[in-house]
Amino acid sequence: MGASRPATPAELVDRYCPDDRRILLLGDSGSGKTRLITALMTELNRRGRTSLCLNCDPGLPGFGVPGTLALGRFDGQSWHLVASHPLCSLDAGRFRLPLLMASQELLKALPDASATLFIDTPGLTRGTGAAELIPALTSLAGVDLILALVPDRTPVPVASALQGLAVKIARLAPAPEAHALPRSQRLQRRSQIWSEYLANSTTVELSPATLQLTGTPPPLISGDAWRGRQVALLKQGRLQCLGEVVSATPNGVRLRLARPPHRPDQLLIRDAVSRGGQLRSTARARPTRDAAMPESSGAAEVRVELGALTSVAREPQIAVRVGNVMATLVNGVMGDPLLQVRMLHHARSLLFDIGDTGRMPLRAAHQVSDLFLSHAHADHIGGFIWLVRCRIGHFPPCRVFGPAGLLKQVEGMMNGILWDRVEDRGPCFEVHEWHRDHLRRWRLTAGNRDIETLASVPVEDGVVLREPGFLVWATELDHGIPVLAYAYEPRCQINVRKDRLDALGLSPGPWLQDLKRAYLASHWQQRIPLADGRRPTVDELSQALLLTEPGEKLAYATDFGDTEANVDKLSRLAQDAHTLFCESSFLCADRDQATRTHHLTTDACARVANRARVKQLVAFHFSHRYEKKRDQVYRELQRHTERLIVPRKEEVS
Repeated sequence: MGASRPATPAELVDRYCPDDRRILLLGDSGSGKTRLITALMTELNRRGRTSLCLNCDPGLPGFGVPGTLALGRFDGQSWHLVASHPLCSLDAGRFRLPLLMASQELLKALPDASATLFIDTPGLTRGTGAAELIPALTSLAGVDLILALVPDRTPVPVASALQGLAVKIARLAPAPEAHALPRSQRLQRRSQIWSEYLANSTTVELSPATLQLTGTPPPLISGDAWRGRQVALLKQGRLQCLGEVVSATPNGVRLRLARPPHRPDQLLIRDAVSRGGQLRSTARARPTRDAAMPESSGAAEVRVELGALTSVAREPQIAVRVGNVMATLVNGVMGDPLLQVRMLHHARSLLFDIGDTGRMPLRAAHQVSDLFLSHAHADHIGGFIWLVRCRIGHFPPCRVFGPAGLLKQVEGMMNGILWDRVEDRGPCFEVHEWHRDHLRRWRLTAGNRDIETLASVPVEDGVVLREPGFLVWATELDHGIPVLAYAYEPRCQINVRKDRLDALGLSPGPWLQDLKRAYLASHWQQRIPLADGRRPTVDELSQALLLTEPGEKLAYATDFGDTEANVDKLSRLAQDAHTLFCESSFLCADRDQATRTHHLTTDACARVANRARVKQLVAFHFSHRYEKKRDQVYRELQRHTERLIVPRKEEVS
């Protein structure tokens, strides 16, 4: 016998809406909640019955503006907004209490309390956020029925958390045509709605002294943290208009608004931000951890630990795990600068500076695809000969990025070696010289005196390397000579739903990496061969298996002076980074020495971290004069910032 046909909207209304009631729709993003609500409301409208929808998904609402909750009616053709309330966040899980308060305000605005009310929930169905939010919405709205859109044999989300509520739960299979939008399309659609909302905007400047700042406002001295943030202006608790911040200082906030406000008394701001034409969330802040804290038994998102001591030096390493990369300060805080960013699911590493390489294993050199040099002082480039020697063989070219003059420095080091026996196994490097708005490029192969000139490439928004999975930015700082600081940011963090693997009868394997690479490259129709002979598309597999979240940035900067220009440029580069690796060469008492040598003192290092609002700071490149005074350096840093990672003294032997 064939599969039973899906119920029609009329049959669903007869079954679930015989009388006016309050119905909550529950399911993952893409399960068809909004589609079903519009179908049911259309049928109710055809029967002459009144119905309303409370949309509680601020990320990509079925109607209304992203960053808000909305109450609306559907007449069978289009949505009509009845009322809206600002959240200024796209993250329902993070700001679930404000979301509940906004829902309560909209429930007060119901024009007909006896009408059928549908509650369209965000696609939050797992974890603490869902277990708290869904029952609270159910209770707050007086829900009679929960329609759970879940596939057959799939447990109803947060069912255990709903057990104490007197509410009926009915299962419905998601419609066959329902599917979650890929993250890129969801972001594009959200940003388009926001852009259309502000199409006829007006710009105003308001004094912070006349407004109550609510939500999670950054300090007004952190102008960059305000730039692009979504805001709402209210008067006596009622929304006047939404907009975004153009600029902010303690004396004035310049706003781009959908319409002119009328004497507002409150400005609401949280974590939604519009930059580069995209409306998204800023990175979440996480509590700073002790550098020696071991990884918890769960899947910790951050791991900062002391590495093993080697014969090269007794300096402890510091390693930070962020998503799917491990960033290791190979020579610790006192040794030569060398940051290895190792991709955990690929045989690949990026290096930022290459000082003493005595701790680096041979296989690491084989996996280095890119080297990002701040400048060519000996303690930053001295290990390059190790990299050259280890790459004798048939390896792909290694890209090297650095300031103007890099070609001459790399060429000189390679030409200082006799290559008469290398044959066709000479190591190859592609040099990328920074010239602000473009990169000049050359290819050098050991044993070949001819340098191949490659086409220059433009530098847009400071991006020096753009790959499907990540970006690397650079900015030029002043050390008496030009130096470069860098930021690495994955385009998104991809996680595989192991429960779905089991449900689909699939086993992990190399095909998962093929899937992730194709997903990052937006190759939606590419087919992925599976062990059982099936060849589903990337779009089909990603909807079934993948969860994505914004990637988290790492920033690296060393050897530059305490000037406003340097601090401003680095703060912009490292804005909202997960971890900033930043030099802190001198104590404040030695400020004259720091100024003379164009290095930072502890207070300047902390100032950069605070202004950039990084989650955690790893200070390094301490002057060797503090070999036995590192505790003093850390104490002084802690007086200026709470973002600092400090290795525990008892772990250092």
